[in-house]
Amino acid sequence: MDQDTLRSLLREAVQETVGEILQMLMELDRTAFLREHGGRKNGHYPRRLETAFGQVDLKIPRDREGRYYPAFLKPYARRMVDLGEVAVALYAAGLSQRKAAEVMSLLLGHRYSHETLSTLTDEVLEAAEAFRRRPLPEEMAFVYLDGLVLKVLREGEGVVRETVYVALGITSGGERRVLGFWLLPTENATAWEGVLRELWERGLRRVLLFITDALPGIEGAIQRVYPLAQWQQCVVHRVRSSLAQVRVRDRAWLAQDLKGIYGARSRVEALEALERFKEAWGARYPSLVAAWWENSGALLRFYDYPQVLWPYLRSTNLMERFIREVRRGTKVRDHKFPKEEAVYKLLYLESERQEGRWAERRLKGFAEVQEVLEGMLRERYAPRTQTLTHKS
Repeated sequence: MDQDTLRSLLREAVQETVGEILQMLMELDRTAFLREHGGRKNGHYPRRLETAFGQVDLKIPRDREGRYYPAFLKPYARRMVDLGEVAVALYAAGLSQRKAAEVMSLLLGHRYSHETLSTLTDEVLEAAEAFRRRPLPEEMAFVYLDGLVLKVLREGEGVVRETVYVALGITSGGERRVLGFWLLPTENATAWEGVLRELWERGLRRVLLFITDALPGIEGAIQRVYPLAQWQQCVVHRVRSSLAQVRVRDRAWLAQDLKGIYGARSRVEALEALERFKEAWGARYPSLVAAWWENSGALLRFYDYPQVLWPYLRSTNLMERFIREVRRGTKVRDHKFPKEEAVYKLLYLESERQEGRWAERRLKGFAEVQEVLEGMLRERYAPRTQTLTHKS
């Protein structure tokens, strides 16, 4: 690829992300400062910053004692811009040393030393690994599990398709948290069981409900690691699969009848709608109807929880939003990664960015039912704390 093409590609890719990356860097910087010096967070204040990619509006983190100030916003204008360019260019290039040197040469007019590039890369890798191994809270009300397929260059194999496993947790108060991500050859229940065991080992012991797609064996994997947790099968995935199996002329009517099941006001009404669905479509689409009937327990599990939460629980939409943001980052790399570490860098940066956003806004509806969820956790787990053991 010639330099003009590379320059154009990079500038187009980083235009919309430069502010987000700088914001993420400041949040990480404040966290490190408070960890070292003590103190508490105290919100943000606005500031506009000039960069090589145009003006960006930032929210500058503060601490209560007024001691913290982002290092790259001190009055050294050129240094301020350099850091933004370096951070975004490394992100766009996948943080390989070879590409980092090329990008910084194009954007900054000089080349950083190999030692500097190595240090930058190692710091990101260390942060990503620390993020993946960080201790977890003992309980999460809900946990979403899903995967996305990426292309990774493997020595001796060429470019291969592999699956990134992602776990996203929701607390009783509606706080979202990326629990972890793993790169594995394929998606299957055995691999998911290994992921769940790692979550257990990192401290997550109590979960009310896991929400996933209909991967064969996933319910058994969950039960072996978290025997007291329930499983909700994604209704949206099941609806899409069902509509793909019917004739075009039947889809609108069948979709309406399905909505009567998962959109009912109670489990009783949902089961009545399911019975009507069976009578209406059983002769024409017996296997489809049988799948809904046989999986009704997992598909209708969300009715066990407060009604305000049903939209969150009957699908994996929250997880899919996060995965869409990750996929945006894969476009910069032409959907290919030079090595496994580049995948972890992308997932780490996106996880930090999203968690920074989530910290400022809890999910709607959780505040009014937080005590209910906490009571459900106590009721389900507390009576067995003396006898329950993890199934290894």
